[in-house]
Amino acid sequence: METRTRWAFILDQDEFVRLSLNKILKKYGFRVEEIDDLSELEKRKREVRKGVILADVEIEALERWLPFVKKWGERFILISPLITDEINLRLKKIGIRRILKKPVEPRILRRMIRGISFPDGKKVEAEKRGESYRFDQKGGEGA
Repeated sequence: METRTRWAFILDQDEFVRLSLNKILKKYGFRVEEIDDLSELEKRKREVRKGVILADVEIEALERWLPFVKKWGERFILISPLITDEINLRLKKIGIRRILKKPVEPRILRRMIRGISFPDGKKVEAEKRGESYRFDQKGGEGA
Protein backbone atom coordinates (compact mmCIF):
# COMPACT_ATOMS: atom_id res chain seq x y z
CA MET A 1 0.00 0.00 0.00
CA GLU A 2 1.50 3.33 -1.07
CA THR A 3 0.58 5.26 2.08
CA ARG A 4 2.69 2.86 4.16
CA THR A 5 5.85 3.20 2.10
CA ARG A 6 8.62 4.73 4.17
CA TRP A 7 11.34 6.45 2.23
CA ALA A 8 15.01 6.83 3.08
CA PHE A 9 17.13 9.21 1.04
CA ILE A 10 20.90 8.76 1.25
CA LEU A 11 23.37 11.47 0.31
CA ASP A 12 26.99 10.35 0.75
CA GLN A 13 30.02 10.31 -1.56
CA ASP A 14 31.38 7.08 -0.07
CA GLU A 15 30.04 4.07 -1.99
CA PHE A 16 30.67 1.68 0.91
CA VAL A 17 28.65 3.89 3.28
CA ARG A 18 25.80 4.10 0.75
CA LEU A 19 25.75 0.32 0.31
CA SER A 20 25.85 -0.25 4.06
CA LEU A 21 23.06 2.24 4.79
CA ASN A 22 21.03 0.85 1.92
CA LYS A 23 21.24 -2.66 3.39
CA ILE A 24 20.41 -1.51 6.94
CA LEU A 25 17.49 0.68 5.92
CA LYS A 26 15.95 -1.95 3.64
CA LYS A 27 16.17 -4.38 6.54
CA TYR A 28 14.08 -1.89 8.56
CA GLY A 29 11.45 -1.71 5.80
CA PHE A 30 12.43 1.51 4.01
CA ARG A 31 12.32 2.14 0.30
CA VAL A 32 15.82 3.54 -0.26
CA GLU A 33 16.96 6.04 -2.85
CA GLU A 34 20.43 7.47 -3.26
CA ILE A 35 20.58 11.16 -4.13
CA ASP A 36 23.41 13.43 -5.30
CA ASP A 37 22.17 16.73 -3.85
CA LEU A 38 19.51 18.02 -1.45
CA SER A 39 17.91 19.89 -4.36
CA GLU A 40 16.58 16.54 -5.62
CA LEU A 41 14.17 16.49 -2.68
CA GLU A 42 12.56 19.88 -3.30
CA LYS A 43 9.72 18.41 -5.35
CA ARG A 44 9.40 15.23 -3.28
CA LYS A 45 7.74 16.61 -0.16
CA ARG A 46 5.30 13.71 -0.02
CA GLU A 47 8.07 11.11 0.13
CA VAL A 48 10.18 13.15 2.56
CA ARG A 49 7.15 13.44 4.87
CA LYS A 50 7.02 9.62 4.92
CA GLY A 51 10.70 9.05 5.53
CA VAL A 52 14.16 10.15 6.53
CA ILE A 53 17.14 11.87 4.97
CA LEU A 54 20.63 10.64 5.83
CA ALA A 55 23.32 12.93 4.54
CA ASP A 56 27.03 13.49 4.86
CA VAL A 57 27.32 17.11 3.76
CA GLU A 58 29.41 20.11 4.72
CA ILE A 59 27.88 22.62 7.12
CA GLU A 60 28.18 25.30 4.44
CA ALA A 61 25.96 23.19 2.14
CA LEU A 62 23.42 22.83 4.93
CA GLU A 63 23.45 26.58 5.48
CA ARG A 64 22.74 27.15 1.76
CA TRP A 65 19.66 24.92 2.13
CA LEU A 66 18.60 26.41 5.47
CA PRO A 67 14.84 26.72 4.73
CA PHE A 68 14.77 23.10 3.55
CA VAL A 69 16.80 21.88 6.53
CA LYS A 70 14.62 23.78 9.02
CA LYS A 71 11.44 22.40 7.44
CA TRP A 72 12.64 18.78 7.46
CA GLY A 73 14.99 18.92 10.45
CA GLU A 74 12.90 16.30 12.29
CA ARG A 75 13.58 13.88 9.42
CA PHE A 76 17.20 14.82 8.79
CA ILE A 77 20.10 12.73 10.12
CA LEU A 78 23.56 14.13 9.52
CA ILE A 79 26.25 11.47 9.26
CA SER A 80 29.87 12.50 9.57
CA PRO A 81 33.22 11.03 10.56
CA LEU A 82 34.14 14.12 12.57
CA ILE A 83 31.83 15.82 15.06
CA THR A 84 33.47 18.33 17.39
CA ASP A 85 31.72 20.33 20.11
CA GLU A 86 32.00 23.44 17.92
CA ILE A 87 30.45 21.68 14.91
CA ASN A 88 27.76 20.16 17.11
CA LEU A 89 26.80 23.61 18.44
CA ARG A 90 26.71 25.08 14.93
CA LEU A 91 24.52 22.23 13.70
CA LYS A 92 22.06 22.65 16.55
CA LYS A 93 21.80 26.39 15.75
CA ILE A 94 20.69 25.60 12.20
CA GLY A 95 18.22 22.96 13.35
CA ILE A 96 20.09 19.68 13.00
CA ARG A 97 19.32 17.60 16.09
CA ARG A 98 20.11 14.11 14.83
CA ILE A 99 23.83 13.57 14.31
CA LEU A 100 25.37 10.17 13.73
CA LYS A 101 29.11 9.53 13.75
CA LYS A 102 30.67 7.30 11.11
CA PRO A 103 31.06 4.39 11.01
CA VAL A 104 27.31 4.04 11.38
CA GLU A 105 26.25 1.71 14.18
CA PRO A 106 22.95 0.08 13.04
CA ARG A 107 21.44 0.03 16.55
CA ILE A 108 22.09 3.73 17.08
CA LEU A 109 20.65 4.52 13.65
CA ARG A 110 17.53 2.49 14.48
CA ARG A 111 17.17 4.32 17.80
CA MET A 112 17.33 7.68 15.98
CA ILE A 113 14.78 6.56 13.43
CA ARG A 114 12.46 5.30 16.17
CA GLY A 115 12.38 8.87 17.53
CA ILE A 116 10.85 10.16 14.28
CA SER A 117 7.06 10.39 13.94
CA PHE A 118 5.84 8.73 10.76
CA PRO A 119 2.39 9.36 9.24
CA ASP A 120 1.35 5.71 9.67
CA GLY A 121 2.13 5.89 13.41
CA LYS A 122 4.15 2.66 13.37
CA LYS A 123 7.63 2.30 14.80
CA VAL A 124 10.61 0.84 12.98
CA GLU A 125 10.70 -2.87 13.66
CA ALA A 126 13.50 -4.20 15.84
CA GLU A 127 15.60 -7.17 14.82
CA LYS A 128 14.36 -10.62 15.80
CA ARG A 129 17.24 -11.39 18.16
CA GLY A 130 17.57 -9.80 21.59
CA GLU A 131 18.73 -6.25 21.47
CA SER A 132 20.26 -3.55 23.61
CA TYR A 133 20.11 0.17 23.01
CA ARG A 134 23.31 1.06 24.83
CA PHE A 135 25.58 3.51 23.06
CA ASP A 136 28.34 1.61 21.29
CA GLN A 137 30.86 3.19 18.95
CA LYS A 138 32.48 -0.09 17.83
CA GLY A 139 30.39 -0.25 14.64
CA GLY A 140 29.10 -3.32 12.87
CA GLU A 141 25.90 -5.21 13.51
CA GLY A 142 26.89 -7.21 16.56
CA ALA A 143 28.07 -6.18 19.98
